[in-house]
Amino acid sequence: MLKKLVAGLCFVLPSRPTRFLYRLCGHRIGRNVRIPALTFVHAENMTIGNDVTIRRFVYIHVRKLSLGANTIVSYGSQIKGEAGFSCQDNCFLGIHCLIHCLDNVSLGFYSGLGPRCTVYTHGSFLPVTMGYPAKFAPVVMEDHVWIAMEVTVMPGAHIERNCIINPGVVVQGRIRTNSILHIDPKQYGVHDLGRLQKLSKKDTSYWHHQIISAFLSSQSASYQHDAGAASYSVPGRYTFISRPEMNVIELHIGKGRILYDLDLLCADESRRLIHKKFLAFIRLRHGLTLRTRYG
Repeated sequence: MLKKLVAGLCFVLPSRPTRFLYRLCGHRIGRNVRIPALTFVHAENMTIGNDVTIRRFVYIHVRKLSLGANTIVSYGSQIKGEAGFSCQDNCFLGIHCLIHCLDNVSLGFYSGLGPRCTVYTHGSFLPVTMGYPAKFAPVVMEDHVWIAMEVTVMPGAHIERNCIINPGVVVQGRIRTNSILHIDPKQYGVHDLGRLQKLSKKDTSYWHHQIISAFLSSQSASYQHDAGAASYSVPGRYTFISRPEMNVIELHIGKGRILYDLDLLCADESRRLIHKKFLAFIRLRHGLTLRTRYG
């Protein structure tokens, strides 16, 4: 919390006091680092090398941040997520780049992203319970990789050293060393989404278990799972109960009960913090956006 408060204070301060305050927090900040006012940079563990320049209107909020020497992060870029971002020396991020770090993102030596590039480590929005795909995986860009403007890098992409990705390309999978990628209109294809959904769809009880257990793990909660009662209890705090026959998940807190209807995509109204966290988690991780059912 202290480090985040310092980051908020540094938002209105010039580079010199910002460097001083970050060092007081235990961050490793090199010489001649430029972090001007109107820039927000926060990480629990931060290492910034010599001569790094972070422009105005940049927003960085990750768990672990490592910027190699002589790196430039240009105006309006965002790097955010629950995992880490790292780059080696001489890297470059063009204006208005968007990097989502729900898993780790790394750039090698002398690599860069052109303007308006997007890097995703997660791919989910539509409900996985209906067979829609969801993927979460780190992204790796090795040494001497240049990604030109408006390229989208998908979860799990790994670009080996000495590659150029031309504008507009969507990068997936592993790109071998010494490759140049560009858009070829002849290679566009159409796939059967309905068939994919049928192949991907799993039993309701499977998804309930995945959703509840993953959420509790994300909260670092020690819980007891009773398979017979389909319950997941965090002693003294709350209990989730799976009702696969109705496709409903229940959250019991004390004498209260909150219902999450995954067929109707709605949930009971509640101001409980754990309820809000659960809604945010299943929306991000499982593509389940639930409307509030007001009583």
